Amino acid sequence: MNTVQNEFISKFDIHSSAPEGAIYSFAALDLTGEEKIREFVDCYSPLMKALEEKAVAVYFASNIGSAALALQYAVSLLQCAPDLSLPNLNIHLIPEDNYCRFAFSLNDWKTTAAPVDPNERVEWRNTVLDAFYRDTAGPLMRSVTEACGLRIGEAWGQLPTRFNYYVERLADEIGDSAAHARLQEDYSYLMNEMPAAIFGLSRNPFKVTVRKIEDIADPGRTVNMRNRCCMYYSTEGGYYCYTCPRLKESERAARRVEHRERLLSQK
Repeated sequence: MNTVQNEFISKFDIHSSAPEGAIYSFAALDLTGEEKIREFVDCYSPLMKALEEKAVAVYFASNIGSAALALQYAVSLLQCAPDLSLPNLNIHLIPEDNYCRFAFSLNDWKTTAAPVDPNERVEWRNTVLDAFYRDTAGPLMRSVTEACGLRIGEAWGQLPTRFNYYVERLADEIGDSAAHARLQEDYSYLMNEMPAAIFGLSRNPFKVTVRKIEDIADPGRTVNMRNRCCMYYSTEGGYYCYTCPRLKESERAARRVEHRERLLSQK
């Protein structure tokens, strides 16, 4: 097993074969069809304890974000692109500790290396990212949102918060200045240059304003508010997250007070 495969397994739960514990497995291409996506929703809904099907679509979209992040990571830091095309991709559902893990596998583990020439690399990067969002993520997003009655913008809206957090964290960890520059330039393309039509929207969903809010525990720190609600509140025992855009500011302030009082009482 090579370095790319190891990193994809450990960081993004993408495997070369069906991972252990999977109780349901679906070919991604099949999920673009009405019958199979209906079957997927019926399987996933009780595993994630959804109270409504829109939550299934949101969770599905968020998990597709893992594959999207894997591709971004490979392109920028590993200088290669794995084959994440629909015919090569599989999705697996794995129950674990009161939640359902969402994993991927590839039928054929193959990668294309980035060109050495800087101009050729830019063209290669654009082609690779465009193809993934247009031909892999796009059909899956459309299929699940149509099946669950969710607006497709809500599905795409699950990705920016995760990307912003992950790219910020990576940028802080990278010591190689060339790799750091590639990461920022590649993400800038995704946010600012990729045509909105690739997503089937009038606006690129990654082009968002990041709103900072006070950290729930530390008044000297800030965290990013989520771009869109993750619909955790619409699962059994769920509620609005502290970073949810639907949460009123008065409720967020009350959460901070309650959380900090609880921390003090534990000292």
